[in-house]
Amino acid sequence: MLQILDYTEARLTTLTPRSEKHGDDDVPAVSLGLEITTGNAILDLIDKALRSTLYKHPQSATLPGVDDPMTVLACNSVDRVLLPTKHEGWSLEVDDGIDDTTPMVFGGCKVDKVSVEPHQGGSITLRLRVGTSDLDAARSGMLGMHVGKPLWVKLIAPKPGAEKKPGAEQPDDDATSLFANGDGSNEPPPQSVTHEPPEADDESAPKASAGKRTARGNARTAAHLAAGRP
Repeated sequence: MLQILDYTEARLTTLTPRSEKHGDDDVPAVSLGLEITTGNAILDLIDKALRSTLYKHPQSATLPGVDDPMTVLACNSVDRVLLPTKHEGWSLEVDDGIDDTTPMVFGGCKVDKVSVEPHQGGSITLRLRVGTSDLDAARSGMLGMHVGKPLWVKLIAPKPGAEKKPGAEQPDDDATSLFANGDGSNEPPPQSVTHEPPEADDESAPKASAGKRTARGNARTAAHLAAGRP
């Protein structure tokens, strides 16, 4: 992915005021056209095969242990290459280089309209458009004063996970959630208990009819005593 992690000189070629939708509201925004002349190694950040497509190694013999850079154009008929590169959520840092003031940071940027113009010798002109609505009157005015002039910029991708929406993570199960009932209480739900009938050969288990036989014997004995019989 395309990033510029060190301050690099760029020319602000265009500045287009516009508006964009944030929900139901229209908010002010700008699109910056940037032009950067740099070495072709930056192409590896866009696509590992891009530099070797546009350039080749010189025909001269290379010295042992020396990395021979690709500086010769592979085709002299290529004027400019348009790339489908698009990024969302990037940050653009802008320093006008005039004094020691803190660079301006524009967040939530969209990067597109990327093109590469290769040059003999290994340099390229990289053009791209950066759109943002993260601005105020002071920063918008500063950009307007630098159209056609050089600026020093960084272009930084968002940190992993920064694009996640708050609350997207699912809560872990814990002791509270395990005992949460449908009525909102945290009382443990009633447990259903099933008593298994005793096994037939379990001598310790009480006999189902023992109580009835004992009751009948007691009644018979009481009747005999009342009749004067032993």
